[in-house]
Amino acid sequence: MATYYVISSPDHDADQPHSRNWPKVLRISFEAREIKLWQGKGHGLGGASYDFEEFEVEEWTDFLEGCGGEWLREELSRHESLTVIEETDFVRRLNRHVPLKTEDR
Repeated sequence: MATYYVISSPDHDADQPHSRNWPKVLRISFEAREIKLWQGKGHGLGGASYDFEEFEVEEWTDFLEGCGGEWLREELSRHESLTVIEETDFVRRLNRHVPLKTEDR
C-alpha cells in the first residue's frame, strides 16, 4: 500500500451522472513512484497510470491545468524527470495552492 497525494478539479458537470471531461483527478505517490490521471465519471470515466520514469509532462498540459492549475504544470515541468522531485518540496508547494488530501492505495 502506498500514499498518494490527490489533486482534483471541481466537477463542472455536477448534474450529469456521466461525463468524459469532468472531474479531473491526479494522484501522485512518491512511495510507488507513480502518477495516476483520471478524468470523467460514470460511463465516461477513463484514465492512465505512469511510473515516474515514463511520465511526459508536456503530453498532459491541458489535463494538469484543468486539474490543479498552472502551478502544478510548472512544478512538474521544472524538472527533466519526476524522479528528481523531492517529496517534501512538492508537498510544501502543494500546500500553498490546494488543501492537502491523501489516499492510501
